[in-house]
Amino acid sequence: MSTDAGKKQADFVVRYALQSFGLILLIAVLVRIFFISSYVMSGSAMLPSVWPGDFLVATKMHMNEPVRGDVVILRCPGSKERVCLKRVVGIPGDRVEFKAGQLIVNGLPARSRELGSEFVQEKVGDASWAIWPGDKSLDSKDPIIVPPAYVYVLNDKRADEEDSRSWGPLPADLVEGRASRIWLSLDWFEKNGEVRAWPRVRWGRMLRGID
Repeated sequence: MSTDAGKKQADFVVRYALQSFGLILLIAVLVRIFFISSYVMSGSAMLPSVWPGDFLVATKMHMNEPVRGDVVILRCPGSKERVCLKRVVGIPGDRVEFKAGQLIVNGLPARSRELGSEFVQEKVGDASWAIWPGDKSLDSKDPIIVPPAYVYVLNDKRADEEDSRSWGPLPADLVEGRASRIWLSLDWFEKNGEVRAWPRVRWGRMLRGID
């Protein structure tokens, strides 16, 4: 009797463990599909806010439209397999233009404040973010009205014009999520540009929110 009872108890523990693991796995899959996902940044287009080697937590955006100031994950135009990270600066109905590098939204120039020698804080309405300005003398764009269900996106590193300055406004359904936090940051490069054998963890960037 004791042997049978022990076997039943062992079977119950195994079934319970398998069912619990299956439930946890199912929840994890559903959370990834509908709520949260993770991405890694490989380029420098979003400096200074996001660095190469930053691993990002992004909340899914199936239900909500992006708002001005959001850093969003989207499928790049012309290459839907490639994922891009951009800043939303224009929402439906906005009139967006550039004059000598100055972002102008709805006729009002973005306010700016220097952040050290290279970076600038840019503010449009109530939203603000840090940018790395490009060559202002070359950067002028004619006004464009953002259509319904579209967004106008820019790189924070303005010298990189692979954004709505070359693409135009993008359909909001290309946006997969809103980047909200850096959960890990790895530096693969030495100061001289050589690739490290093993990455260095940037501890100071871990668990930081994205402005």
